[in-house]
Amino acid sequence: MNQKSIEHIALYSLVLVGTLVVGVLARQFVLSKGIDDFSSSVVFFATVIVLMAIYTSLQTTFNQFLLPRIEAFLFRFSAFQKMKDNNDAVSFPEPPTIKDSDQATPDVIESAPTTEETISEPSEYEVMRTNAIAEKNRISQTRLEKVLSYTKQTMVAYMSEEDLNRLCTYVAEYSRGDTLQKISPVKVDSQLKSIDIMHFGWNIGKAFSKKRIHTATFIKNVFAHTLRDLEISTIERKMSHTESVCHIKLNGNLS
Repeated sequence: MNQKSIEHIALYSLVLVGTLVVGVLARQFVLSKGIDDFSSSVVFFATVIVLMAIYTSLQTTFNQFLLPRIEAFLFRFSAFQKMKDNNDAVSFPEPPTIKDSDQATPDVIESAPTTEETISEPSEYEVMRTNAIAEKNRISQTRLEKVLSYTKQTMVAYMSEEDLNRLCTYVAEYSRGDTLQKISPVKVDSQLKSIDIMHFGWNIGKAFSKKRIHTATFIKNVFAHTLRDLEISTIERKMSHTESVCHIKLNGNLS
């Protein structure tokens, strides 16, 4: 048993004896007040437990908060710093010298791998896949921005600002999937006929490489008021038809 362990045992023994003495005094005090033996015994044990808990709490607080600050303060003085260095100094024996290099085994002379060597480089496939995904996302974002710009320029003269903003939101959602979950139909000026809306749908559907049935369903739900008299199958069939009288022309240059 080392010296430090003996000091800890002695310290805890003194604290325990002290708490027992205080507990006995508390018990005698309670008995002097006419309390029964059982209650006085409860007071004894409660006093001992509370005092031990207080001691443990104070010791933890001292070790974690006060002691580091005291050491930091004392380290400012050179005398304490020298004494600390002397206590921490430990002499290590020199490693044996290898006299004959031929007797050295590879395990002895081989250096440990560095951190940079242990970190594996990404494979060629991973690099190519990452670059391909990034390029695909860039192209999709560029196409979406182009379609939204077309939507605003084409529809701004025929619908309110609120409806136009909602339409752009639907177009952005449609670019990421074939169907939309919740749609509140937008209203357009009476100047736009069903053929205009079908042309608009065909233009953005072609830009996003969507199937005709998906595009027909999309514009049927979004422009429900204008296309109320047309079935989805009819819209799908006639959306790319050209008519002389229309405001929105077919445009295949958005993709």
